[in-house]
Amino acid sequence: MKKILAGLVALAVVSIIAWPKVAPLLRSGEGAAPSAAKPAPAVRTVRLAPQPFESTLTFNGTLLADKAIDIKSELRGKIDRIAFTDGQRVETGDLIVTIESGELAAELESVREQLALAETNAERLQSLFERGSVTASERDDAVSQREVLRAEARRLAVRLEKTRIIAPFAGTLGLRAVSPGDLIEADTLITTLQTVANLKVDFSVPERYRALVNPGTELSLHVAGYDAPFTARVRAISPRVNIATRTLTVRADVSNPERQLLPGNYARVELINRNPDALLVPSVAVLQSLEAISVFTVENGMAVRRTVETGERSAAQVEILNGLKPGDEVITSGIQSVRDGQAVDVRNIPDVG
Repeated sequence: MKKILAGLVALAVVSIIAWPKVAPLLRSGEGAAPSAAKPAPAVRTVRLAPQPFESTLTFNGTLLADKAIDIKSELRGKIDRIAFTDGQRVETGDLIVTIESGELAAELESVREQLALAETNAERLQSLFERGSVTASERDDAVSQREVLRAEARRLAVRLEKTRIIAPFAGTLGLRAVSPGDLIEADTLITTLQTVANLKVDFSVPERYRALVNPGTELSLHVAGYDAPFTARVRAISPRVNIATRTLTVRADVSNPERQLLPGNYARVELINRNPDALLVPSVAVLQSLEAISVFTVENGMAVRRTVETGERSAAQVEILNGLKPGDEVITSGIQSVRDGQAVDVRNIPDVG
């Protein structure tokens, strides 16, 4: 009993000591109102309207000669004469190289002499056959011999002509790869020939831009070493999409009268895309995640997350291809505080007239 009384006395003493500190806390809680509801986040918006938009599409291309071949001999023989200098411009039919042809010329001369005799003999036997002096078999043998020699003469004449290698088209020759006296085989490279005044550029375009590229479309080319761009015009588009890359090969003509550009040059190809009725939103309004690209719109005072498909970008704007329509109100400021389905407080700055 004494222990119980002692405990009660100790509790009373502690309570008396602690009361000055506890009492203010209890008084502050009296009459406290429930916490106020969290206010709707303040945002700014822009209402979409079609407007002109210009963007630059860039592709990687390679310049090629419009015509380019390797000059080679079809015959085995010794180089007799080289009729060009490195880098020389030639016209169609200009002589490039000759191969020793004495043996072929002698063979052709011999065959032609035999042919002259065979033609005389065939005419004589034809006349005798008409008078009944020889048989048809004898006449036919003479005619056959004449035709065989004619064919042989044509064959040798063609081979003799091939000892003179000429330019098949006008262009610029490359560096010579042979010297006079060289014994060359068929298909030995002698030099190259290509057009330089007229070039072409091949480049790949993603399939989604197919509608922007058509025969006649004008392009700009940027080549290392030159500040000013060059002009190209689309000649043709491949009729098949590359399945691996999902791109189309485009070929454009490049006028090069000053011969500043060379086949093999890398070219940055630029296409100006002009859309008179584009839907544009500020870049800060576009949210990108691993799953989708989206923006927030305001509908009936609530924030609504909308998945969109974007097109080209400028320094401050993004083109919207799908997911929005004219008149939609897109949130451009305060996005960090907004959640899908949350009420928002639109506080746009009034236009000053």
